[in-house]
Amino acid sequence: MSFGFPEIADRVIMNVCRAVLAAIISLVAPVAAHAEGLCTAKETAIFNCELEKSISSLCQSTENGALTYRNGSDGNINLQISHSSGITKDIFYFSNARYAGGGEAHIRFSRQGYTYYLYDKTIKTEEGPTFFAGIVVYKGRKKISNRVCNNDASIREKAYQGIVREEYESIDVR
Repeated sequence: MSFGFPEIADRVIMNVCRAVLAAIISLVAPVAAHAEGLCTAKETAIFNCELEKSISSLCQSTENGALTYRNGSDGNINLQISHSSGITKDIFYFSNARYAGGGEAHIRFSRQGYTYYLYDKTIKTEEGPTFFAGIVVYKGRKKISNRVCNNDASIREKAYQGIVREEYESIDVR
């Protein structure tokens, strides 16, 4: 004669197994994509600079490799420049220079008479290497702005391989 105990034990064991399996799946399941700066979840940051009043990000699509520069604050995009499927010419250019105790890298792009340089620079000092990054803007041949990033910004490794190279030219960041 059965009093239902084996059936209850089977259900308890089954529920424990389900709970353990759910816990394992939640640990193994991929974490939701984290967007950095002004990049979307389907983009990776090539450069992300936190400025005093805005954020500037150069993002690369994980789907097609297209680059997009965005500047904005408080959820608003002030400027966006990107490769689009209809554009066949290059928009973004990479250059770098190595020198004793450091180096400098730039990503250059232009729009409506303005030329933008995203940069990072390492220089040797008596206290050790000093790192800084920022954005320099020229109108024609005149430098009109040099904003230094407030975060630990740098041009990521993908830029060294994935952006069209050009000859290095000093932009006089300091």
